[in-house]
Amino acid sequence: MIENELIALWQSSPKHERIKFEKSKLMLDVQSSLDRFDKTTRFWDFTEIGLAAMMVPFFAYQAYRLPNTLAKSGAILIAIWCLCVIYNVLKLKKTKPREANSYLEYLKQGRKYIQNHISLSNTLLYYYVLPCLIGVVMIMIGKLDLLAKSWSQIANTKMVWISVSVFILIGVFANQLNKWVVKKEFLSRLKKVDKLIRLMEED
Repeated sequence: MIENELIALWQSSPKHERIKFEKSKLMLDVQSSLDRFDKTTRFWDFTEIGLAAMMVPFFAYQAYRLPNTLAKSGAILIAIWCLCVIYNVLKLKKTKPREANSYLEYLKQGRKYIQNHISLSNTLLYYYVLPCLIGVVMIMIGKLDLLAKSWSQIANTKMVWISVSVFILIGVFANQLNKWVVKKEFLSRLKKVDKLIRLMEED
C-alpha cells in the first residue's frame, strides 16, 4: 500500500523533480557498486600478488635444482611470468580512483579503472594462461625427456595425455570464467557509471 502511494506521488511530481530523484538514486547505486568493486579488487590484488610472490622463489629453486636445460628454462619462464603478474597488478592499482576536484572527475577515474580491468581481462589467455602453460610444458618435456623419445613412445606416455587434458580444461575454464567476470563485474558497472556521467554532464 505504501509502495503504491510512493509510486503515485513520484508519478505526479514535476518532470525535473523526477529526474533529480532518478539521478540521486543512480548516484547512490553507482557509489555502492564502486565501493564493492574496490573491496573485491583489493582482495584479488592481495591474492594474486601473494601467490605470485610465493611462486617466484619456488620456481627459482626449481631452475637451480632441475638438471635438464629445457626444464630449467621452463622454471625460469614461470618465475619471470610471476614477476610480470606482480608488476601488472601494481600498475593497475595505480589507476584506482583517487581524490578528485569534483565527483564527476572521480566517476571518470572510476570508469577508466574499470576499462583498464576489461582491457587486461581481454588479454587473459595470452597474458595469464599461455605463458604459465608454456613454462609447465617445457618443464614436463624436460623432466620426461620427451625430446629423446619417438612419437609412439610419447603417445604411450600417460602423463602426456593427462597433462594435455588438464591444460585444455584449464584454458576453457579460465576463458569462460573470465567472460562471466567481465560481464557481471565490469560491464554492468561500466554501464551504470557511463549513465551517471552523461546525466551529470547534461546539468
